[in-house]
Formats: sequence, structure tokens, C-alpha cells
Amino acid sequence: MLKKKWLIGIAILIIAVLAFTGCSGKKDSGGDIPLNRDGVPVSIGRADPATDFNYRLNEDGDGVIITRYTGSNGNVVIPGEIDGYPVVELGRRAFYGELSDGTVGPGIFINSVVIPASVKKIGNECFLRIRELNSVTILGRGVEIGRAVFSNNRNLTELNLLDGEDVLIPSEIPNNAFNACRSLPLPVRSKLVSWGFNEP
Repeated sequence: MLKKKWLIGIAILIIAVLAFTGCSGKKDSGGDIPLNRDGVPVSIGRADPATDFNYRLNEDGDGVIITRYTGSNGNVVIPGEIDGYPVVELGRRAFYGELSDGTVGPGIFINSVVIPASVKKIGNECFLRIRELNSVTILGRGVEIGRAVFSNNRNLTELNLLDGEDVLIPSEIPNNAFNACRSLPLPVRSKLVSWGFNEP
């Protein structure tokens, strides 16, 4: 009888540990994405209005490419759909903060950005050198990342991604998309390197 109680106690302890460590909904990417049972973020805020972006249809005419951010919100939530079309791409320098010559871009005041699952490509230098950017959440999988997309974001401390392999795919190897993002946690930097990105 005593042995049976002891085994039951051990089983309960194991179940409690597994529930705490494995079923919390946490991601392995340096930050957490609280998800509901459908895999949708619980509270990421309302998407920014379409008027905060310049955009056009892609060549196939079945998706929107955002070409420039025109808003002034510090915490940007990119919409998954504009005018009835999915947002599939963020264009070159669409949200950049500053160029090496001092030219100021449309994203100079951005602190955080949420990129919807519909986005499958992020163009070169899209979020380049945004001094105050500290949090990026990418809700998609198999997202092609161009050159220097997040380069020189020295205050970027959170990169929230889905679990699994090949969540982000470099457009070419080597790829300096996260150059100088040294504030990212070491496990995140290691994961990026394993996917083919240069050491941040």
C-alpha cells in the first residue's frame, strides 16, 4: 500500500513538472507569445489602419506589398489584410529608421513591431537601424528575410517567433539580417546562426 502511494506521488510530481515546463505556451525565442487554443495571439493590440502604410499589389495580383510606413505609432501592429488582400511582403526600407549618411526614415520612432503570419517575405534593410526598436514579433513560418533587415538595431532585446525549424529563411547565405543585434539573448542568436544567418 505504501509503495502504491509512493508511485502515485511520483506520477503526480512528474505531471506537474511537465505541465509547468512544457505546456505554458512559451516560445524558445527570447520572448513569449501568449497564444489561445487556436494559436492566435491573445492580445497584440489592434492592427494599425491601412492609412498608416503605402502599399501596392504584388505581381500576381493576389497579395499586398507594404512599401512604406507613414504612421507615427511607436508600437506598430502590421495588418494581415488590406483592402481584402493578404499582406504578403514588407518592401525594401519600408520601415527603416536611419541610413549611414544620417537620412532619417519612416520608422525612426518605432519601439516594437508585430508582423502577421500572412507575411512571407521581408525586403532588404526593411527595419534597418531603428535606435529604439526593442521588440519584434513574427507570427509567420518560412518567412524569407533579406539582407540587413534588422541590422544595427542595438537595443533589440526580444525576437518572438513560433517554435520549430526554418521559421526564418535567409534570402541568401551568408546573410547579415541581424548584424550588430547583440542585445538579443544568446539562445536566440544561436538559433539564427543555425538557420544560416551571420552571428549578430
